Parts: sequence; C-alpha cells; structure tokens
Amino acid sequence: MSEHTEQVENDALGEYHETHEHHEHHVAPAWQFWGTYCFLLVMLFATVGAAFFDVHKYIPIPGMNIIVMLFIAILKATAVVLIFMEVRKGTRLVWLWAGAGFFWFLMMLGILFDYFTRTGVSVVKYPL
Repeated sequence: MSEHTEQVENDALGEYHETHEHHEHHVAPAWQFWGTYCFLLVMLFATVGAAFFDVHKYIPIPGMNIIVMLFIAILKATAVVLIFMEVRKGTRLVWLWAGAGFFWFLMMLGILFDYFTRTGVSVVKYPL
C-alpha cells in the first residue's frame, strides 16, 4: 500500500498526523454566556432608566438622552458580537468584517447627525 493511501485510511479512523493541520473547536464555558446575559439585562434596565430620566438637566447638551441610549446600545451590540457571535476568537478576516460593520454603522450615524445639525431643515414633520 502506498504512503498516501495509508495516510487517508488513518485519517478516516481519526488518527492525527503531524503533517496535517487539525483545528479544534473551542467551546466557551457557560459562565461567559450567563455573564453576558446578565450584562445585557442590566443594560436593558439602564436603557429604560435613561428613557425616564432627563439627562439634559445635568448635562446641557441637546439630545443627551439619545446619546446615552445609543452608547448603551453600542455596548450591548459589542457584547453580542464578541461573546455570542464569537468574533473575539475569530480570525483576522472575521475581525475585519465585524469592524467593517461597525464602521458602516458609524458612517450612517454620522449622516444622521449631519441631518439633525443642519439649520432650516426638518427631518421629521409632525402634524400639530
């Protein structure tokens, strides 16, 4: 029997060889998922609290409640992407695509803020 045929048969039996690269799948411990779940619950309550609490009284920046809630939303999205989607254990290409998604989000947010800061332009018209 040739060396290649023997190697293929051994691979089929589950024997590992030094010449082949084998990847192990890492299983995250349950405490990471439970910790992330608790973090997301705390951030949910923080978002609801920020909706009922007027931050503008203490920090005189227009729309400060929205800024606080967007910051909390970014924290929650980062936790989901890093832990549940397992990007933190991914390759450089996975990090590149995740970073591109966040970059795209920041671009869209920048365009939205640009519309809101223009004078004389009404983005949303509510009937009175």
